[in-house]
Amino acid sequence: MSNVSSDKKQLVELLYQDIVRPTGVSWDDIKGLASAKSLLMESVVYPVRYPEVFTGLLEPWRGVLLHGPPGTGKTMLARAVAGESCCTFFNVSCSTIVNKWRGESEKLVKVLFEMASYYSPSIIFVDEVETIASDRSSPGEHEASRRLKVQLLTELDGIGGRDGVVFLLANSNMPWEIDPAMLRRLEKRIYIPLPDFKTRAELFEKFLDSKSIELFPKVDYKELAAKTEGYSGSDIKLVCKEALMSTVRKMLPSMVVKGSQANRKDRLNLADILTAIEKTKPVSKHLAKRHEDWQNEMGCS
Repeated sequence: MSNVSSDKKQLVELLYQDIVRPTGVSWDDIKGLASAKSLLMESVVYPVRYPEVFTGLLEPWRGVLLHGPPGTGKTMLARAVAGESCCTFFNVSCSTIVNKWRGESEKLVKVLFEMASYYSPSIIFVDEVETIASDRSSPGEHEASRRLKVQLLTELDGIGGRDGVVFLLANSNMPWEIDPAMLRRLEKRIYIPLPDFKTRAELFEKFLDSKSIELFPKVDYKELAAKTEGYSGSDIKLVCKEALMSTVRKMLPSMVVKGSQANRKDRLNLADILTAIEKTKPVSKHLAKRHEDWQNEMGCS
């Protein structure tokens, strides 16, 4: 920091705020997605743990794209990778690197990759990557946006020439909008599907099997899984939240808060859960087929 210009120092300080400390999320916190976990271990974690193996033709991958319908656990996987890999994790958003001043966005991207190399092994995580790497052939493309994309592509090509391991991890709900040149650099493109029957049952058990919740009568999680086909993990969490809220809603008009609520135990009826399922419609069901078709055409996993 003492040897850099004041302008660059400001950029470094700005990007330093995007470094994420250990998240506490592990693979065990993510239900299902065994194939995606295995691919991420192979692509990110193992090259950091065993650098002597991943040399020559087996040099580490430059980037991985996680794509799938909203709410399927893509960001959760990224947080788990940050915890499992022990890498410096840069959580970069569109608002971080897009600047209204001419040339500032390109400088930010350049400094970002320099910092990632300095703090290597590093992971640069870009959420909703299509917002900053959309197809350059689309009509109405602004010159500033094009320059930013060119700088990003240039830095990704330069990763091999830097010291240490720098890895780009991106996720997207609309991978078909990403520029082909960016897709080429995201060498692994992994589809994160909606949870299957077994995973949905495990998710219900995870959210409802709590010391603060008493289920009556005894709930068959497989029955709940059968009624929520097409629901994402986020949708299932919302169902459980709505079911629990329905019990609290009945008590609110006459509720008197006395002391701490830390040991409060909510009694949850099976009927409340079934009603919550009827009220909560899946957001991502209609997108699954389009992601599957894109994976069959463009995927690499």
